[in-house]
Formats: sequence, C-alpha cells, structure tokens
Amino acid sequence: MRQLGEGGMGQVWEAQDETLGRPVAVKVISLLAGGGSLGGEARARFLREARITAQLQHPNIVTIHDFGEAGAGSERVPFLVMELVRGEGLDTMLRRGVVTLVDAARWGALISDALAEAHAAGIMHRDIKPSNILITPSGTVKVLDFGIARAAAPHATADRLTQTGFIVGTPPYMAPEQARGFPEPRSDLYALGCLLFELITGWLPFQAPDATGYLSAHLTQDPPTPSSVSTGVPSGWDDLVLRLLEKDPAQRYPNAADLSQALRQLDRAPGRPQPWREQVRAALVGLGYSGGDADAAVDAVAADLTGDEVPQLPAMFKSALRKVLALDGGRTHGAAPRQAPGRPQPWREQVRAALVGLGYSGKEAEAAVDAVAADLTGDEVPQLPAALKSALRKLSR
Repeated sequence: MRQLGEGGMGQVWEAQDETLGRPVAVKVISLLAGGGSLGGEARARFLREARITAQLQHPNIVTIHDFGEAGAGSERVPFLVMELVRGEGLDTMLRRGVVTLVDAARWGALISDALAEAHAAGIMHRDIKPSNILITPSGTVKVLDFGIARAAAPHATADRLTQTGFIVGTPPYMAPEQARGFPEPRSDLYALGCLLFELITGWLPFQAPDATGYLSAHLTQDPPTPSSVSTGVPSGWDDLVLRLLEKDPAQRYPNAADLSQALRQLDRAPGRPQPWREQVRAALVGLGYSGGDADAAVDAVAADLTGDEVPQLPAMFKSALRKVLALDGGRTHGAAPRQAPGRPQPWREQVRAALVGLGYSGKEAEAAVDAVAADLTGDEVPQLPAALKSALRKLSR
C-alpha cells in the first residue's frame, strides 16, 4: 500500500484489489476510530451513509466499490474502497493559478451533472470544495466524498442532525441555511458558486480570519461581483455566480441540471473563445484548404449547433470536412505523380489510419480507400492530402 493523501477525516491509500486484480483507493476514516457508545454509533451511521452513496453510478462521481470496518475494540476504524482516480485536485490547480474561464465553465457543468444525479437519488454532498474535485489527465471531473462529511461528523447523532440541526461542511464554502444546520440540495449549488467564484477570480467570495467569520459572512454579507475582483470576467459570469450566492435558496437555480445547462450556454456565449474552432480550422488548413474555405466550413458547423450543445472535436472535424468538401466541389488540385505498377502504396494505409482516427469504422475506411484507388489511373500516385480529401468525399455521400 502507498499513502496518497491525508486530511481531517483520515488517510487515503492506494491498494490492490486481490480478487479482481485492480488498483483501488482505500479511505480510512481515522476520525471515527475508537470505542465507546458514541464511536460505535458514529461508525454505524457512517456505514449506513456509505451504503446509500455506493448506489451512485455516474461518470463524474468516484465509485464506491466496498466499505467496512477494520481492527477490533478501541482500534476499530471504518474504511471505504473506491475507484482509483489518477488526477489532480482543484485545490492544487488553484495554488498554481492555472484555471481558465473555459475550464471553469466546463468543469462546473460536469460537477453540476454529478450533483444532479446525486440529488435525484436523495443524496446531498454537503462539502463541495476544491479538494473534493479531481481533474483527470483527460480533463474529466470526478467528485469525491458524497455524503461523507455528514456521515463522518463524530458527534452528529441522528437527533442533532434531523431536529436541532448540526453544522457539517467547510465554512468558506457553506451556504447560509447549512450554517444554520438545515442544508438542502440547493446548498450544494451555493457551495459550487463559491468554488466557481474562486476558480474565475483566484479568491473566495468572502475573506475571514476563522470559521466563525466565514459563517457570519455567508449569513450577513453580500458577495462582490467576480468582475470587481478580477478583470476580464464577463458579465455573464457575474450573473451566474451571484445567483448561486443568493442567501435565499429559492433565488438560486432551482436544481443542478438547470445550472449545468446555464454553464454550458455560458461557455458558448457570444464573444467567448471556442477552442474547437481553431483546432478544426488548423486541421483543414493542414489538409490543404485555404484559410477562407476553412473559416467558412467552421462557421457553417457552428451555425448547426444547438444552444446547449457541447462540441466534441472529432464530430466537429467530420462535420467541417463535409462542409468544406461541399465548398470544394469539383476543384482540381494539380496532376499527381506517376508510379510503376506493383509498387507499394503507402498512401492507402495512411489514409485508412486517418479515417479511423476521425471515428469511421475500419470497414468504412477500407471501402473509401478502395473507391479512391479505383478512380486512379494505373500509375498514378495520389498526394496524401488529396487522397484523404477524396476518401472523405466518398464517405460523405
């Protein structure tokens, strides 16, 4: 085993599931170790919560594989066995100051998707904060510790949680109603608002010397607009974040699904950069199309998108290729060189590999390459860009 991290609740270790032969993460909740009636009740509550949260299955939620207790007597301690996620916490990324507005919108939408799934199952997170968000090397978001903050509160008996209220969570990100001890699903949206504020400005919405100061600020102070804290933040971000930080939950977004849609629309708002456009344009120019043709094709693809659609690069590239092929029509691009009969034809494998890389099946790629080859004269050797463009014309028909 290898320790991956340590926090207020315990330690996280990398381990091996010997039955299934896979690496896993084991979270040992040392905060709940020990004997006595309170310790036993706290561990039992933790295991009940773990059983509920283990039912969550979503691509943006870290999966719980197993849970239980280790040790005996005063040494008993609960643990969770979770999927091992290779990635970096948002807290680490924030310390480096590497978060862009585009990333903030995309990650916020994915966190909202995870919250929507959990809320639909009747589960609140109660502790959304940067250290509970992992970003994988591929850019996928993974939300950690659903319900664990509540379950791991060592002195939170059932009565205190449901009748008189009990403060669970992290004060800099805590909704006013949660600070009073009565959280609801939209409390998670408030916490996400605090996180988004921090992502786009580098600062929390409220500054305080201690937990009491943060709780007082959430209850009584109005947050600043993000654009007043950091220049270059668009007004759309101000509106979205300030709505999330409303004191009254009824004034926030009604649910996480609506927030996810708003973040995706924000990411595609007029004037915001759309990285896929430049990537697709560069790929088209690399195939030999003019900048004007590439721009026209990209604009045509963008016009076909719906308001809340998130462009995926391979699909956008294929759509743009179809558009530019239509623009290209029957233009000729110069004579091809000649090659002796029977010589290897490496262009075939190169074109086939390019088509498969664009998402076409091997069978489709083979058929397109064969069709291009059939159009050639016996000793004609196509240039790779021309051959690929011809193959794409075949596939787009």
